[in-house]
Amino acid sequence: MVYGLVAALPDLDLLIGAHSGPTHGLGAALIAGAVAWLFLRSSRGGHAVRVALAITAAYASHTLLDWLGTDTSPPIGIMALWPFSRGYDESPLHVFMAISRRYWRREFWTYNLLALARELVILVPVVAIVVRYRRDGSIRHP
Repeated sequence: MVYGLVAALPDLDLLIGAHSGPTHGLGAALIAGAVAWLFLRSSRGGHAVRVALAITAAYASHTLLDWLGTDTSPPIGIMALWPFSRGYDESPLHVFMAISRRYWRREFWTYNLLALARELVILVPVVAIVVRYRRDGSIRHP
């Protein structure tokens, strides 16, 4: 659950109207991991590095999934390589649909529910595989 919350952190930038900026960059993921390591290094011993790496990976997963999405609001893409680049990048694959924020439009709910359904079709099997391997002991929690 903690890793899921960490993966959602980049979208807190919506609260300040700066979506898809530096909070969506790999540098932000590294910062999140470093902060986790600083807090855990004395209490978790050798596990602190593994937890910090997991935090970094969880945060970076948001960057990857948003990069694979379709963006219709300028600037197009995300600052995936921040702080190494200030450019906005978007994958040519467009695996995920754009999310509409135009709640006043008639098609808002229909379109966004379709986008959600597509995300679930893609991501639920991945989650199921991880859960299965974790229960089997193939993937260990730090």
